[in-house]
Amino acid sequence: MSGEERMLAEARREAARTWLLREDGPCRVKLCGMYREEDVLAANACLPEMVGFVTSFPKSHRSVDPPALKHLASLVDERIYRVGVSVDLPFSRVAHNANHHVDIVQLHGHEDEGYINGVRMRTYAGIIQAFRIQDRADVERALASSADMVLLDAGRGSGETFDWRLIDGFSSRRPFILAGGLSPDNVAEAIRVLRPWGVDLSSGIETDLIKDPIKMAAAVAAVRSAS
Repeated sequence: MSGEERMLAEARREAARTWLLREDGPCRVKLCGMYREEDVLAANACLPEMVGFVTSFPKSHRSVDPPALKHLASLVDERIYRVGVSVDLPFSRVAHNANHHVDIVQLHGHEDEGYINGVRMRTYAGIIQAFRIQDRADVERALASSADMVLLDAGRGSGETFDWRLIDGFSSRRPFILAGGLSPDNVAEAIRVLRPWGVDLSSGIETDLIKDPIKMAAAVAAVRSAS
């Protein structure tokens, strides 16, 4: 990467972080779990604000290794921010991905404040921290996070919703991305009830564990209509 290319990449990551911190505007949509070229091309066709790549997490069928991440990220339309989703990876690796392949990092494991600070010292990229919401204690942890944005989920790609009553009023305290069991059929209702900053869909835009272009387009259209 040349010096000019590096500067442009850093500026894009800074812009992504600034965008994450903006509280106004319509609900944003992230389509997560891209692992084939066809997935990226389908996302490019419907233009969500973000696409996500699960990095180096073999337990997931959506996981991509470093060479695949590099290749797939290069195919993403420049109008879409690329999110690297990681689970308890060394923060040096997360920062490396951010500095070379993605614009935003999403932490989906047991990362603590020290970990967030370690990533922040090594990259300009925006940081999303995911929380599995099972009780009020999880809600309070999410509210206290120093990440640029928090994501509230039922689990890691479980395809299930959590008890939305637990986060009643959350949006009045800090912006958040809602995940867990969302699909083209229920995402508009979720936006109406909970008023999230953004929504994240993965299992709900798949058919037989493969990203479905029709469901992807329908999900983005539903979010646009609801916003």
